[in-house]
Amino acid sequence: MSNRSPLTRIEGVLEYIHDNLDKSLSLEELAEQSCWSRWQLQRVFQSQTGLSVAQYVRELKLSLAAERMITGGERMLDIAYELGFNSEVSFSRAFKQFFGSSPREYKLRGVRVGLRNPLTKLTNLASSSVVDSAFLQTRIEYRPAFSILGVSSPIKGVLSDSPDFSTIVPETWRKLHDILDAQLVSASELIGVVDTRIVAEPLINYWAGIESQTIKWDGQKVLQTLNPLEIPAQEYAVVSYTGAISGFSHVVEWLICTWLPESGYSGVEGLELETYGAIEERDNEAHTEMEYWLPVERKV
Repeated sequence: MSNRSPLTRIEGVLEYIHDNLDKSLSLEELAEQSCWSRWQLQRVFQSQTGLSVAQYVRELKLSLAAERMITGGERMLDIAYELGFNSEVSFSRAFKQFFGSSPREYKLRGVRVGLRNPLTKLTNLASSSVVDSAFLQTRIEYRPAFSILGVSSPIKGVLSDSPDFSTIVPETWRKLHDILDAQLVSASELIGVVDTRIVAEPLINYWAGIESQTIKWDGQKVLQTLNPLEIPAQEYAVVSYTGAISGFSHVVEWLICTWLPESGYSGVEGLELETYGAIEERDNEAHTEMEYWLPVERKV
């Protein structure tokens, strides 16, 4: 009898999915690749990845289709059939439901938005004590240029020999909140920026700020105290994280050290972004939903 763990079996199912995106990949077919019934596979897959089997397969197929439309001259009908869709109509309907635009509109826009990458198993860089899931999924997003107002501090980052971000970053945010004082600002309006363009390593600049276009309150004194920073239009690899803020650095390290080298993308020196959801105190520690946006470009 095999003593393979559920995690190892799910890895096998994921590998089969990634190698066979040109097939229909029905639940029955995938269940045959595991030791489980269809119902059991759905339960275990959801618990290990946070996604349903059908959702994961559909999003990967549509993301691959979007990539092929942007980079090649293939007909949409050919792409649809090669990825297991029964017709161009069913493909277009699924595409629009997922991306919010038709295949033709997406191709004309010519930028990568919402592309899901295959799930990747976590390494000990992002241990189970920090991250709830055994796998993380990244996506590729284009973000237009925008600007922030904020405060900045030099830091030694995640990959430094002697990182000090765990003390400097909270101090930088405290500075921003002291300046904002009584202004009502939600966590979703805040943005952290890591400026890796500084040549004098190991120091980089960390910004705590708020998007300029979201500022609706009055107060010239406050505005004059904050410094502006322009963020250029850029393509990013994005990873989401839910948990204690103190554990976020493990996910960033995983993204740069584990995911990026095998991704088909290269890192770009520039401005890395942090976005936030609502922050709540749990067990004397701040918890939130966060995303890290790493500037990348597709390898030729």
